[in-house]
Amino acid sequence: MIYRNILLLIMFTATLASCNNGPKVITAQVENDTNESVSGIFSETNNENVIPNTQTGSFTEDLHKVTVNEILPATKYVYLKVTEAGEEFWIAARKQDIELGGTYYYRNGLLKTNFESKEYNRMFERIFLVSNLVHEVHGNNTGTLKPEFGSDEIETEQKQSIPTHTEEIVQHKGSIKIADLVANPANYEGKTVQLTGKCVKINPNIMSRNWIHLQDGSKNDFDLVITSNTFVPEGKTITIKAKVVLNKDFGAGYRYDLILEDGIILE
Repeated sequence: MIYRNILLLIMFTATLASCNNGPKVITAQVENDTNESVSGIFSETNNENVIPNTQTGSFTEDLHKVTVNEILPATKYVYLKVTEAGEEFWIAARKQDIELGGTYYYRNGLLKTNFESKEYNRMFERIFLVSNLVHEVHGNNTGTLKPEFGSDEIETEQKQSIPTHTEEIVQHKGSIKIADLVANPANYEGKTVQLTGKCVKINPNIMSRNWIHLQDGSKNDFDLVITSNTFVPEGKTITIKAKVVLNKDFGAGYRYDLILEDGIILE
C-alpha cells in the first residue's frame, strides 16, 4: 500500500511539471530566395523584394496574354505597361522591338516589388521580369507555305539582323537544300532530314526548347525553323538532323505549315 501511494505521488508530480513547462513551439524557417536566375535577366537589382513564380506545367498552363499600353526603352531592357484581363501592370524584358498596342505572350514572370530603374529615376512598386516575350503572331508569319506547297517566293516579315553570306556555305555530305524541302514538303513529312546552314536567329528556352532559324542560301526568303535542345549562337554554321512536321500548332500563336523538330547538331 505504501509503495502504491509513493508511485501515485511520483506520477502526479511529473504531470504537474509537464503542465508548467507548456507545449514546445517549433517555428518554421523560411529562406528568402533572391536568386534571379528564374528570369535570366536584370543583374542590377538592389533593395527589392522577390517573389518567384514556382508554377510548373505545359506552355499554355501558365501562359499570360498581354496588350502593350506604354513603352519605356532602356539600354539593355524595355519596360512595358500592359493589360491582362482588365488588370494593368508593368513587365520588363530584354531589349527588343515592341509594337504599341500589340499583343504578346509570356510565362513564368518573376515578380519584384520596389524595383528601382536608375535610368528613369523611378521606383516600380510592382513589376514582372520576363525572360521571353513573344508576339502573338510569332508563328503565323514564320515558315508559312502556299496552300499548294509551291516553290514560289514567299514574303516574310521576319527581320534578319545577321548577315548570312549563305552562298559560301559548303553543304555537308548527306544534307539536302532548304529550297528542295520547301518545294516538296509532303515528300519529307515524318522523315528525318539533314540540313547545313547558318543560324540567323535563335529564340532560346521557349516551351523547353530552342527555336533555330536556319538559312543555307538556297531559299532565304523562307524562314525555316528547327527546334532543338541544343543552343546555337546566331551567325554559327551548323549541320543538323531533324524530323519534318507539317501543319503543327503549338498554341499561343506558334503555328507552322512546315517545321523541323527534335534537331540534333552534328557539327
